Amino acid sequence: MKTLAWGLAGANTPAMQRPRATVVFALVAFAACANTASRNAPPGGGDGGSPSGGPASLDAATDAAADATPPIAADASPAAPDASPDEPRLGWPEDEDLAGIYATIDMVAAPTFRKLLAQIAANGMNAVVVDGKDYQGWLTYPSSIPLATAIHASHKVVQSLPDLVHDAHQRGLRVLLRVACFHDPWTAQRRPDLAITGVKDWIDPNKPAVQDYLLAVIGETLSAGIDEIQLDYVRYPTEGIGRADFALGGKKTTDVITGFVQRVHERTAAAGVPLSLDIFGVVAWQRAVDVKATGQDLTSLGAVVEAISPMVYPSHFREGFNGYAVPGAHPEVVGFGTKQAVDVLKKAGSKALVRPWIQAFPWHAPGYDSSYVIREIAQARAADGVGWLGWNAGGYYGEVMAASWATRMAPKARR
Repeated sequence: MKTLAWGLAGANTPAMQRPRATVVFALVAFAACANTASRNAPPGGGDGGSPSGGPASLDAATDAAADATPPIAADASPAAPDASPDEPRLGWPEDEDLAGIYATIDMVAAPTFRKLLAQIAANGMNAVVVDGKDYQGWLTYPSSIPLATAIHASHKVVQSLPDLVHDAHQRGLRVLLRVACFHDPWTAQRRPDLAITGVKDWIDPNKPAVQDYLLAVIGETLSAGIDEIQLDYVRYPTEGIGRADFALGGKKTTDVITGFVQRVHERTAAAGVPLSLDIFGVVAWQRAVDVKATGQDLTSLGAVVEAISPMVYPSHFREGFNGYAVPGAHPEVVGFGTKQAVDVLKKAGSKALVRPWIQAFPWHAPGYDSSYVIREIAQARAADGVGWLGWNAGGYYGEVMAASWATRMAPKARR
């Protein structure tokens, strides 16, 4: 492989972010059910996807450290996990292989959501990712957390989380609850004391009150019978940080992020629920500049999670990656990032599996169709990935449904 031609610079440009869809879909599995605009919309990619910026070092503000601020009360006492969830958990299958798609808030709110669940299952998948806390800071379910109540963070898209989980379980689907952690405009705007100083839309990973709030969200949702907690945006911002004061107080960004994830893992492990992390595709290569900027050190994070999901969308790699003029035309890029993450974790002695996010959208991907997705899935498996997840910000999954059906009997990775 040639020298990597990308880094974190520019990773979070608007075209790279994961926006909430604004279209309510009917039968999203088929071409007739999604409009062309949503199908071809820039994909986002939960926390920006695999960055396509250049290799230059990030702004020097990443190194900023100030005296630690005292804890700020957020009125969010972490809830203890319920040992007897309202809906019994399915948990991971014996082979630990989960394949599924992300359902946007609008898809979950649509009256046809149960039909979508049936379609996911009928096409050979066994998992669905839904938001518990989205990247705008919304809680999607009725919450009793004092801070969430005070800032009106609960938008109640899901009237009953246990009922949603039950509907998925009835169809043999595991529910992966996505919690977008530190990118949280809703909270940052209403509680600036919890935000990172000098950075827009981010709450401070190093503030105990912020961590406690997120732990309260996780503790509150565990009782619904979900099968996995999936942390997204579990990192420091990498853009717009020229005036940032991370107030690290002598800590490293990696200390803060790993420490937080360890706290989450203590909670999920006590409830018997696996924990997974979404990471930049570039983080799989563990370049020092990227590890320091994001705080995502796989060598330490691998010890406190059950799964890592690198966002290895081919279209998000810069021209010249591996000698490709158009990386988006090469679904084999999925295999490169998956194998890189697998190797890093194995070398660190981690037992965490790698379940990549694959490209489920045609943006900057010439020739994108169901055969493209089939090749992505094959590449992930060949690289020792265990399962896969598909992301499409517009909710169009026709190609993924077809590819999943075609590959449902293919040999799976052995662990």
